[in-house]
Amino acid sequence: MSQALHQAELRALQTGIVFLYLKLKDFYHFKEWMTDLKKLALYPFLSDSREFVKKLNISIEDLLTDVVYEKARVFGIERVVNAFKKRDVGDRKLVNESDFVSEILSYPIAKMISTCIRDSFMIRRYALGEARHAYRHLLNESLDFVLFVCKDLNLDVKEEDGKLRIHFIDYLRYAPTNYKKWKLVNREMSKGFVRLDKKDLVRVIQEVVMKTIVDDLSTKSCIDLAEDIFRKEIDEIREELNRQKKRLSTHPVGRVSVVDLPPCMKEILKMIQSGENVPHMGRFSFVAFMHALGASREEIFKLFSTAPDFDEERTRYQIDHITGKISSTEYVPPSCDKMRTYGLCPADKIDDICKSVKHPLSYYWKKVKKK
Repeated sequence: MSQALHQAELRALQTGIVFLYLKLKDFYHFKEWMTDLKKLALYPFLSDSREFVKKLNISIEDLLTDVVYEKARVFGIERVVNAFKKRDVGDRKLVNESDFVSEILSYPIAKMISTCIRDSFMIRRYALGEARHAYRHLLNESLDFVLFVCKDLNLDVKEEDGKLRIHFIDYLRYAPTNYKKWKLVNREMSKGFVRLDKKDLVRVIQEVVMKTIVDDLSTKSCIDLAEDIFRKEIDEIREELNRQKKRLSTHPVGRVSVVDLPPCMKEILKMIQSGENVPHMGRFSFVAFMHALGASREEIFKLFSTAPDFDEERTRYQIDHITGKISSTEYVPPSCDKMRTYGLCPADKIDDICKSVKHPLSYYWKKVKKK
C-alpha cells in the first residue's frame, strides 16, 4: 500500500472519529431530532447544519481537493445537475454516517459550483431545486419540526388551539401567489395573524428557502479553486444554458416572431428567462403585448415556464388576469412613453425603428413589413 493512500485512509478514519465525537458530544444540547445526521443532511440550509459544518473546521482547499471528501464533491455535482435539469436537487442513497456527512458537505460545494457558473438563471434554478427538495420532505415531517424550521428561518408562526397562524407581513412577503386561496381577503385573519394549514405553511417555507439562497449566492464571488476543480461540469452547464438561450431567442411563439420584437420586449423576455427580478409592470407589459399580437395564453405561459423559478399557479393567474379571462378587463400594452416612465425602455438598445414609432406594437408590425 502506498504511503499516500495509507495517509488518506488515516485521515478518513480520523474524520470519522471526529464526526462521531461531534454527534455524541457537541450536539447533545440540540433538540432530539437535530441530533440525527439524516435531518441535518435533509435540511442543510438550517442553522444546526451550518454549525455542524463549521465545527468540522474543514478548509475550502481540503473540501475541494482532499480524497476524504470525494463523495461530498460527487454529491455536490449531482445536486447542481439535478437542480438544473429537474428543478429538484434530488435524493441520494445514504446508508451510513459517512454518507450523511458527505450529503451535508455537498451543500456548500453545490453552492460554490452554482456561483461559478456565473449566471443568474442558474443561481435561481439551483435555489429552486433546494427549496423544492425541502418542500417534499417537510410535508412528511411532524408539525413540531415544521415549526422548528419556521423559527430557524425567522418566520413569525404560532400554533393556537390546534390552528396554525403566520404574521400577515411574513404571509404577504412569501405567499407564492395572489391566486384564489392565497389572496389575503380569502384567508381568516385575527390580530395580525393569518390562518393556514400545514401544507400551505410548508409552501411558504419553500419560498423562504429559495429567496434566502438566491440572496446569499447573489452576493458571493466564484472561488477560483472551485472553478478549476469543477471546470468540466461548469462548462457543460454553461453550454447547455447558451443553447437554451439561443433557441428561445429565435423560436417563434405561435404566429409571433421573437426576432422582430422591439428592444423593450426582448429585454423583458431575456430577464424572465434568465431569472432576473422583472418588475410587475414589466411582466404586465410583456403579457399584454404578446396577447395583442395574437399569442394564446398557453403560448405565453410556455415562455414563462422556462424561467428558473417558474411557478405554474402564479403564472397562470397573472396571464389569465391580464388577458381578461378571469377579470373584467382585457388590458392593452403600454405606449413607448409609458414604457419609458416605467423604466422599461432600454435606452442603449434603441434603434431607428424605435425612433419612428410611438408604440411597441407599431415597432413589431413595421419590422415585420420590412421583410
